[in-house]
Amino acid sequence: MEMEYITPLTKKKNKQKQINMKYKYIPVDNDLVKAEAFAHTLNNDFILNNQKIKQKDFYIETVDVIKQFQNEGWILKGVAEDKGKNRKIISNYAQLHHPDFSILNSSGKTEALASMTISNSCNGSKPISMDLGAFRLVCSNGMISKTTIAESKLKHTEVNYTNLPTFISNLNNKAQILSQEISNLKNTNLTQRQMQDFAFRAAQARYTNLTNIDVMGLLKVNRREDEGTDAWSVLNRLQESLTHNISSFSDDIKVNQELFSMAESYS
Repeated sequence: MEMEYITPLTKKKNKQKQINMKYKYIPVDNDLVKAEAFAHTLNNDFILNNQKIKQKDFYIETVDVIKQFQNEGWILKGVAEDKGKNRKIISNYAQLHHPDFSILNSSGKTEALASMTISNSCNGSKPISMDLGAFRLVCSNGMISKTTIAESKLKHTEVNYTNLPTFISNLNNKAQILSQEISNLKNTNLTQRQMQDFAFRAAQARYTNLTNIDVMGLLKVNRREDEGTDAWSVLNRLQESLTHNISSFSDDIKVNQELFSMAESYS
């Protein structure tokens, strides 16, 4: 089965529609040269010389983290960037999958793979973040899991720069625990009231005004694979409904983290 995450939406001439457009995620098939060609800020020289951005001492480059994850068997699937109000690129992102850390469905077939999302600010003002989650093979969304075992945030310091291999190795080891977390969600069946409560909480996490939001419509089953009342299936239905038009990669990660945490609260 072909894996897909996010494809760029067609650009609109109307500026307001452009503002609401999904951020552009570029598949790169584990090719770092291709990744740097599309996400220029993965090349640190571009940040320093073209964008004229001053970085913190001991800045941890995203590409160095990617390479170390690749050494652990992770495959670089795609990259993205976010721009600030001054139109300069302020953050870059990379997503990797690990084929050996898979999540099986009831038929014993691979349903999802472990996913690692790397988020980094171009000037080092924010910690570099590595989030562990699960990427489903049946849909175009990504699952970002924010739990005590699934996230590492490293400030750009000399100590963290030196100990980066240890942090990556530890997070790589924790990827094996993810399948158990997903199993717990699959084994947790929600009542109708719990599903409605989940949908309402999820909508609050995504929107500031729910006046024109059909909260119950968020639970609609659009794919056969998402049928069911278990927390995992309900989570994926809500995620697909709520994240398809987010215009910022960082906002996408934030919403996914919140949704996963909500799902865990029912298990």
